[in-house]
Amino acid sequence: MTDTLAVIALDAADYALARRWDCENILLENSGPLETFTYSADHPYTPEVWTSVATGVHPSEHEVTGDAADWDSLALRVASQATQFFPHKVRNTLGKPFRERGHRQEIHRTHLPHAFETGQVFGWPGIADATHLSEAWSWASKVSHGEMTERELRQRTMGNTGKEFGWIVGITDIDTPIAGVHSHVLDVTGHAFATREAKLREYYERVDSMLGWVRERTDELVVLSDHGIRVSWIDDGESGVHSNRAMVAATEGVKGDLPESVFDVRKWLELNTDDRERGVDQTVTMDTAEERLRELGYME
Repeated sequence: MTDTLAVIALDAADYALARRWDCENILLENSGPLETFTYSADHPYTPEVWTSVATGVHPSEHEVTGDAADWDSLALRVASQATQFFPHKVRNTLGKPFRERGHRQEIHRTHLPHAFETGQVFGWPGIADATHLSEAWSWASKVSHGEMTERELRQRTMGNTGKEFGWIVGITDIDTPIAGVHSHVLDVTGHAFATREAKLREYYERVDSMLGWVRERTDELVVLSDHGIRVSWIDDGESGVHSNRAMVAATEGVKGDLPESVFDVRKWLELNTDDRERGVDQTVTMDTAEERLRELGYME
């Protein structure tokens, strides 16, 4: 156990589905609905909401909004700008060869302060490098075009989830007040299996089991989502689009009432980290001679 507040940004964790399937490690000891919002789209948009969760401010202030991703190449950024009014399907088709060659879309980041200033953060859209999110978008595109098998989807989504949950356990074993990580597994699979309850339930239960492992190894844990997913067995109308059923959950030791809105989360997290201080740090030294390090390729 550690004295770090571990925060899991579990994208698209739907409060109704987590309760329906009794996901005790997603819901933890205390849980409730979390009011989310729409801004540039007609549904909650992942980069906008997660940046607001971390900063506590509206997208009009943090400026991670709209088409919140750019290609990692100047030429591709120019081409993307030139095609910005093309239909999404056309733009996706045009971008496919470049994604297959390893190019990625980089999520914009805000310059505003956020809840993790005194700690560590990994993959959180809007405040940290989130290449896994552009990867997940690419996988969803392949699924929608029939270009990925169920086994491939499971391997990629659960493999990334293992990295993310493993990171939070590893980083909380050092002297840091708060650590946050983003995971996109339930969003991709929610879109993929929005009309197949048994399939989506399997993923919720897998993630819940993995969170149980995290829970055993952290002192205090928070689980948040930015939105849910509309599914055929609960919702009327179109399935697979983002719902407003975002959620918040916390272990018993987390102080204060659960936040009501995504805009309240930052203050709540800071309430739980303001009295946590880092210990004294010092420069690390190397016990291996530079000559040996050069022989091994560590130095030139």
